[in-house]
Amino acid sequence: MKLHHIGKVVEDLEKEIEYYKNTFGMKITGKPVIDPIQKVEVAFVDVGFGKNLTIELIKPTSKDSPVQKFLNDRGGGIHHLCYEVKDLIKASEEFRNKGALILGDSVPGKGHDDRLTLWLYTQEKELVELVEENK
Repeated sequence: MKLHHIGKVVEDLEKEIEYYKNTFGMKITGKPVIDPIQKVEVAFVDVGFGKNLTIELIKPTSKDSPVQKFLNDRGGGIHHLCYEVKDLIKASEEFRNKGALILGDSVPGKGHDDRLTLWLYTQEKELVELVEENK
């Protein structure tokens, strides 16, 4: 298991992209995309620490987006950590055995880059996304 990305909720996606470009010299990886299910627009910023480590900037696109409440309550900020795993089903079972709450219908879905993903809350109430390695 390795850290894949850090999810950060933002109010203004373009402003945040410019901040990471101008302050740290980081580059956006691809164009921002809209996720109609989560009702968010996301962009990934390459932090430059090797392959696949990015910051996912997440902007709600509607008032009923799941992350809009997070933005309202906290003003944005770190939302989740995403870890890349070899076997998503095995990893989710291991987390469940450690007291994690698997979110959704407990069945992996397709996420960024069409990779299998699963969301959970650890026993310590940390929001975690798991993404399966590209095979």
